[in-house]
Amino acid sequence: MRKPTTAPAFRTFMAGAEDLDVLRIHYCYQIGSTFVSLALMEDTIIDAMWICDRIKVANLLGPDASNWNRMIDKRTKLQSSTLGNLISILAKHDIAPGDFHYLKWVKAKRDFFVHRFFHQGGWPGELGNEEIDALCRKLLYLEKTFVRASHTIWRIFGRANLMNYQDLGKDGVLMMNLDLFESEDDSGGG
Repeated sequence: MRKPTTAPAFRTFMAGAEDLDVLRIHYCYQIGSTFVSLALMEDTIIDAMWICDRIKVANLLGPDASNWNRMIDKRTKLQSSTLGNLISILAKHDIAPGDFHYLKWVKAKRDFFVHRFFHQGGWPGELGNEEIDALCRKLLYLEKTFVRASHTIWRIFGRANLMNYQDLGKDGVLMMNLDLFESEDDSGGG
């Protein structure tokens, strides 16, 4: 069994590494960082849809389910959906055409990263300095795209009147579920 890497052990390893190997390790870090930003974006979209009572996901539970079970099942259903399915659900909830196109554009960037990034090669052990630099810039662009989308989804929900969006300036935003105090019978089902 391999021991966990410690910070001092990794520093020692890096001190003895060739420059190209250090760049390759940085490239691997950038791949991971981009993936984490993508996962955060997808999780944020799920969270936004989950807490918004105006987002309806068909056939979650029967009419006599408790609110807690309904929320758990809604989150489970959202988590098991693809990003494309989530965007399709949002399209049925009065999302502005520009916002819908933005979400489809972000999905295309996500699909490229997940499914096609390595189609042109890009394997760490096969790259030189210049190739690593160019690919790291591409990955950083994708990472920033995913981080921005994680923040933009809340504004999209506000513009679509799915939630109340209050900009607090440098302190962030406050989102309010507009139907928070509506009963299941008042909101038309869930």
